[in-house]
Amino acid sequence: VFDITPGPETGSFSVSARFLGIQMEDFLLRYQDLLQLQYEGVAVMKMFDKAKVNVNLLIFLLNKKFFKK
Repeated sequence: VFDITPGPETGSFSVSARFLGIQMEDFLLRYQDLLQLQYEGVAVMKMFDKAKVNVNLLIFLLNKKFFKK
């Protein structure tokens, strides 16, 4: 399970991973880095060296959850 919350600075998000209810790792995700990956045509990125995440779907999720008007 991934918990995504707004990060300490604008355009950043704090992503924490839990497995079976146990906190595994934290990761600071920058929106600009996602846009750069999308521009370069990268479809999938690795998070925590264990999970693969679709870049386009993650951008869509962040837009829908945090940037919706």
